[in-house]
Amino acid sequence: MEFNESQKRAVRHCDGPMLLLAGPGSGKTTVITHRIKYITEEHGVRPDNILVITFTKAAANEMKGRFQELCPGVRGVTFGTFHSVFFWILRNAYNYTAANIVTDSEKYGVIRDSIDRHGFRYDSQEDFAKNVVGEIGNVKSGRVSLENYESTTMKPEDFRVVYDEYENFLRRCGKIDFDDMLVFTYELLSERPDILKMWQNKFRYILIDEFQDINMIQYDIVKLLAGERQNVFSVGDDDQSVYGFRGAAPAIMKKFPEDFHGTVIEYLNVNYRCSYDIVECSKRIIQNNRDRYEKQLRSAFAAGQSDRVHIVKTDSMTEQNKKIIDRITELNRAGIPYREMAIIFRTNTEPRALASKLMENGIPFLMKDNIPNIFTHFLAENIFDYIRLARGSRDRRTVLRIINKPNRYISRDAFDSPVVNFEELRQNYKDKYRIVNNINVLENDLERISRLAPYAAVNYIRKAVGLDAYVREYAEYRGVSEDDYIDILEEIQDSAKDFLSFDGWMEYIDEYTKQLREQSRQGSVAGDAVTLSTMHCSKGLEYSYVFIMDAVEDITPHKKSVGDGNIEEERRLFYVAVTRAKYGLYVYVPQKMYGRKAVTSRFVQEMLVDRSLIKTGNTIIHKRYGRGVITYVDDRKLCVHFDDIHETKTLSLEYTINNELIENA
Repeated sequence: MEFNESQKRAVRHCDGPMLLLAGPGSGKTTVITHRIKYITEEHGVRPDNILVITFTKAAANEMKGRFQELCPGVRGVTFGTFHSVFFWILRNAYNYTAANIVTDSEKYGVIRDSIDRHGFRYDSQEDFAKNVVGEIGNVKSGRVSLENYESTTMKPEDFRVVYDEYENFLRRCGKIDFDDMLVFTYELLSERPDILKMWQNKFRYILIDEFQDINMIQYDIVKLLAGERQNVFSVGDDDQSVYGFRGAAPAIMKKFPEDFHGTVIEYLNVNYRCSYDIVECSKRIIQNNRDRYEKQLRSAFAAGQSDRVHIVKTDSMTEQNKKIIDRITELNRAGIPYREMAIIFRTNTEPRALASKLMENGIPFLMKDNIPNIFTHFLAENIFDYIRLARGSRDRRTVLRIINKPNRYISRDAFDSPVVNFEELRQNYKDKYRIVNNINVLENDLERISRLAPYAAVNYIRKAVGLDAYVREYAEYRGVSEDDYIDILEEIQDSAKDFLSFDGWMEYIDEYTKQLREQSRQGSVAGDAVTLSTMHCSKGLEYSYVFIMDAVEDITPHKKSVGDGNIEEERRLFYVAVTRAKYGLYVYVPQKMYGRKAVTSRFVQEMLVDRSLIKTGNTIIHKRYGRGVITYVDDRKLCVHFDDIHETKTLSLEYTINNELIENA
């Protein structure tokens, strides 16, 4: 196999630490497998002294398979994830078995029971447990003081109560979770020099893939295992460090040469995946980050050898979804398999409406992440409960779910039979005029809802009944943005627009739920299908054509990202999404999101112009030809081939420049 000079130097490195900075599509997996082959064949390293660590089981299996194809007769190299390797160490020391690992259902059950038992005001239909468990993991793996940890999911004092009860459950039942595996391994190796020495002699050469994803406790364990030999070969790309919520940070990569003296730093700068235009766009984006190693990235392909970069503005999310589907259909008819196309988004809630339209158009797709079914969200259930009551149901459980949304000051104790009778309820509160009036208003509202079409009914429930007001108050209690909930209500209401009857809308919802469940069941085993993926889960993958949706402020970068550090991680996420595309990249910019005006993402603007080349007094000119635009600064061509860029003033350049658009130049 032919290697470039950087790849050769990396493959032939044997003893001592190396930091291999491998850009997108630079052949890092090939380098890792060939390095193992090289040091075993040329330097006599025993295969059973080599440890290869990845971050997912799938990646470990793929790496192992690639190596076995390359060296079919070599056995003994250990391929595993951090958790699998650390559990192996703990199993040998403490005789742990798989039965000691707490299951997801046990974890989430303990969290929900604790929330319910203490009467914390979190809607029981909303799945907080997963987020709470994630924050518990942050405390453990980050070795953060519980008293100093500020939860973003719950009130800090509520979180501390739940954390303590979760930990008590684990210790009482003799269970450990994945974060305990890290903490206990670090404590074991720190406190038992004899055990540490045994594993240091076992793993004399350590190779780490996706090193940018490592967190501090994993890094500290690697330093212990490396010992005095320091034979650590770390491969990663700080520009693709996107798991800050797990404790990963580019700063750890920056520390590597300080902690491992004599580190050789090598760069894999040639991108063998992406076309010239895509690489140039990605460089313009990522160079705006400060906390990174500087690199001279370039494409292995010449300009003009593939499709181009397209930035497509649309009036609305609905038009965006239609344009994506139309383009996918065109490409498929032109002979591009669906499996060579991917739709990438910032969060897994974004593609719900698009998934529905893909189903309607018969376009097969598979989901790298589960798309939450919006119709099972607690707000959707609240709306459906109102509709059920409007259509005659008086089921006690249904009434209880909405009776105080908004607050009508009616106690649960007032409902003592399986079927609610509003007249009896009035009699129960006959001495309290305000509550009786609330019951009367509710009955009147239900009667009105029964006579409305679905879209109007949802609007009435939100505005007249007061569900929007309840949601705003609930969001304030939780300390989260009310927009998240209002957007969900907007989407639920929008889904009802095309239906004249509740029966028709409910049939659609049932079919959508059924197909979504089927898509989830098929997972990655589907055949020729378009991939739907978050930016996080797209890392490491590649497609001929990529469609990035919702490229607007508050989505990417996400509105919860504040401060330069978080913005830099958001930029890295967008960079990851862009560099998944081999030949064609489509970036969609809706002008309205959920009925509100949207602002083009700063990352899209960064794709257009290398701002570092623009100085005060320069002339910037956008020359249009056909559907495309060429951007020049003082006669220097900066970028080419962007669709549908009509409002050049949206670049919002922070310089005094002559901004001129020349039509049909």
